[in-house]
Amino acid sequence: MRKTQATALLTFGLLGLALTGCSPIIAQRGNLVEDTRLAQIQTGQTTREQVQYVLGTPTSTGVVDGSTWYYIGRRTEQTAFLDPEVTAQRIIRVRFDEGGTVQEIKELDGAAEAAYVEPVARVTPTVGHDLNFFEQLLGNLSKPSRKKKDDKKKKK
Repeated sequence: MRKTQATALLTFGLLGLALTGCSPIIAQRGNLVEDTRLAQIQTGQTTREQVQYVLGTPTSTGVVDGSTWYYIGRRTEQTAFLDPEVTAQRIIRVRFDEGGTVQEIKELDGAAEAAYVEPVARVTPTVGHDLNFFEQLLGNLSKPSRKKKDDKKKKK
């Protein structure tokens, strides 16, 4: 009787561990602006300081003059060893006029307006000899330790 209870307990314990491994890992990066906060920003009325108070520090600013602020946020879920899946993504662009008042608020469609950048698989050439694992291992064994060199210098 005790053996079957121990087996059942072990089985349920392992099943519980397996199920916890299936729960998704949720990660949020950036600033996912909620609609309630975005509704507080009024074109032609809200100032730069008020926008920063309501929405927080922008994720990025315009490169040329800084009169454009971007709020970029993404939420992903990853289950076990599978690739993360994007569950929410939002890009808000806020443009200001010369006086620092909101001129335009626009939500950008990240998927439609994003440009895919093809990674380049080049290797930067370096001077020297590429050592394999065994050459590195034997090379480290044959080198005198730094401590021995320092001890010899102190004796002189």
